[in-house]
Parts: sequence; C-alpha cells; structure tokens
Amino acid sequence: MLTRHLDEARKATIEALRRLLEEKPLIERAALIEDLFGKLRLVLWDRGSGGVALEQEIKEKLADVAAPYWTSEIWMASRGNSADADQELYGQVWEESRPVEDTRDRLRIADRHRTRGAWLRDMGEPPWRWMGDRRESPPVLVFYSFKGGVGRSTALASFAIQRARAGERVVVIDFDLDAPGVGVLLAADASGTTASWGGLDYLLERPYDSVDLRDYYHACRQPAVTQSGEILVFPAGRLNADYLGKLARVDFEMPVGGAPGPLVQLLCQVRDELQPEWILLDARTGLSESSGMLLGGLAHLHVLFGTSSEQSWQGLRVIIGRLGANQVLQDKPQLECLLVQSLVPQNAQIYKLAIAGFADHAQDEFEEHYYAADPEGPEEDELWYIRDMENDDAPHVPTVISYQEKLAHFDSIEDVADHLANSPEYRSLADRIVARFMREEE
Repeated sequence: MLTRHLDEARKATIEALRRLLEEKPLIERAALIEDLFGKLRLVLWDRGSGGVALEQEIKEKLADVAAPYWTSEIWMASRGNSADADQELYGQVWEESRPVEDTRDRLRIADRHRTRGAWLRDMGEPPWRWMGDRRESPPVLVFYSFKGGVGRSTALASFAIQRARAGERVVVIDFDLDAPGVGVLLAADASGTTASWGGLDYLLERPYDSVDLRDYYHACRQPAVTQSGEILVFPAGRLNADYLGKLARVDFEMPVGGAPGPLVQLLCQVRDELQPEWILLDARTGLSESSGMLLGGLAHLHVLFGTSSEQSWQGLRVIIGRLGANQVLQDKPQLECLLVQSLVPQNAQIYKLAIAGFADHAQDEFEEHYYAADPEGPEEDELWYIRDMENDDAPHVPTVISYQEKLAHFDSIEDVADHLANSPEYRSLADRIVARFMREEE
C-alpha cells in the first residue's frame, strides 16, 4: 500500500532539508533532484569534514520522510576525490535548479521532466527590447486564456482591426496549433482564402534552411475590415490529413544557449522583412506545450482572459504566479500582463455583481501571486509593488468585455468588423494596450 503521495513526500523532504541547513551551518548548500520518474536524490556541498557520518545521517532522515520515492543517493560535491566531470555535473545541477523560498539560496530543486519543459524552466526574454518606436521594435503580444470559449481570438481580431484602421500594419500568428482558428477568422478575402502553409510548417522547415516568408502568410486587406491598414496573417497551417503528423513532430522546447529556436527566428524574420507595428500571437488554452513556449518570456505583454468561474481562476493563478511571484523570487522584474474579464452577462444587475466580484478576486490573487512587497525607498520602481495596486492601469485591474450575442454567430469577419472596431469595451481594451507602448514623442 502506498505510504504517501509524491506531493507529500516532496514537501516533507524540502522541510527536512530546510531544518537540516539551519541545524548544520557547515553544510554550504544542497540541491534536491526529482527525476523523470519522481525519484528523489540529493547533491550536497559542505564546508566541514562531516564525511560518511553526515551522509549517513541525512540518508536516514530522508528515508523516513521521502519514502517510497527516496533513492538513498547523496552526491557529496565538496569531496576532494570527485572527478572534474563530476564537479562539472554538480555545478550544472545547481545552475539549472530553482531556489526554495526563505533558504537564502542554500536549497534548490532540480526538476527533470518528460514534457512541458517550457513551463518549468526559467523565463527567457523577448528577442528584442521595446525601444519606444513600434516600427523599430514592434511589441510582441500574447493573447492567452486558461479555458476556451471566452472570446480570446475575437478580442485579438478586434485589436488587429482597430490598429489596421488606424493605418498600421499588424502581424497575427495563429499559435493555437491544437485548435487553430484566427487564421481563418482573418482570411485574405470573403471566400476564406488562407496561406497554403503556416506557422506549424515554419517551425518544422526553418531548421533545415532559410525560407521565403511569403509562403507562410496571407494578407487580410478587405476594405470593409482593415480600411487603410493591413493585417498579415500566419495561419497555423492547412488542417488536412497531414496536419496531425506535423503537429506530432514539432519540438516545443526552446533551446538553451546557442542559436535561437525557430519561433524566435520567425519573430525576427517578421520584424525585419515585414516591419509591422504589432505582432500578435494567439495562444493555445490550458497548460499546453505551445502555450508554455509563448508564456516563457517571449512577449512584451501578456493579455490574460478569465471569467468568474473557479476553474478559470485555478488556471490564471498558475499563470500570474509564473509571470509575477516566480520572477520576484529570483530578483527579476515581473513580466508585463493585462487582465481581461470576459463573457460578463449583460443583465445590468448581474453585470454589476459580476465585475465587482471579479475585481475583488483579481486584487487578492495578484497581491499574493504577482506583486512584490513595497521597497524601503520611495523612488524604487524596477518592479510592480503592492503600492502600485492603486494605479488604474495596474496589471490586476480588469478590462471588462461582456457577452455579445452579435458575436455568437456570423458568416464573415466583414459582418462584425465595424462592431469589433467601435465597441466601447473592445476600444477600451485596445486603448490600454496601446498606452503600454506609446512612442516616446507621444
């Protein structure tokens, strides 16, 4: 019979190691490794000569709290007889580990995973910095929702249409590879014409050689939709008999060091060759491989959609913690985000209650999982702090988009383009996004 669940064993092991580090000042640091099978082992650096006795003491303690997942393996990294290759391995384990809170960086955890690596590694950075000019450094925006059917792709299309009608060039990349749609929504014409290949094909083909970007996108220049601007759309790809096989082959792991991966190459090629003022990526819902890649630090702004349901908040809690508290724990600034409350009922009384409840919930969740504690110096502004919550444009302050029957069914984007461009709620969302990326001279 199973003596304890893996979560319980992991938690008990961390607490045992935390106490051990407090009681044994001669132990410099420790890294707990959880392997692909959930088995636990330890790398230990010590300043003294605890030797075999210390090793045996720790083994006995962990055998009690970590069973049946404890391997009884302790690698003593400080021993002089360790080979150079071993020392290099121990150092790599430490560098790849994440710190445990309130241990003064003396205890770290090294996770080994079969999948979802993009979700579990440290955040990267956008392929370029926002430099104050959208032509030189177009902002990369990710539109994400934990649950589907909340109007995320529609809101993305609305923003793209509004900016196109302002005379700008917008690039839209459909990265909801498991259930693509925005590429078809923003088709080249009223007949629904799309590019013959798309983003999925680019990810598979770009590692082999340079490619012609024109093969992978189509231009949405329908006068009734875009007016004076244009939207260049990278669909996911042709959803035919070959699509699933291609999806099964794509590698969603971002390379560590060295050459950039194909997604970064796509973004850079889009910037250099198409020179858009905005790059919008529609992300897959949930904790998918592809959404982990998009929420891994590539974007300058993350537009997060949620509803009042607890299922939605369970997912959002993970995301805002990843973008916020996890970064603060590593002494890094939070990643920028903007919250959208969608599918709010239009009934006046219910509408009022729904937005008040969501706003209160958002305040609590962001205070715990996103904002940093206030610094001592009033001039400090490197992070989003608790005191910044009074700002009307703070990340936790939601933009509200109500359920709109007009958008529940339509035959063509032309039928609803004016509504998406002029709806006060969609315009409010667009104004908040644009305000984050105003040109310096503006």
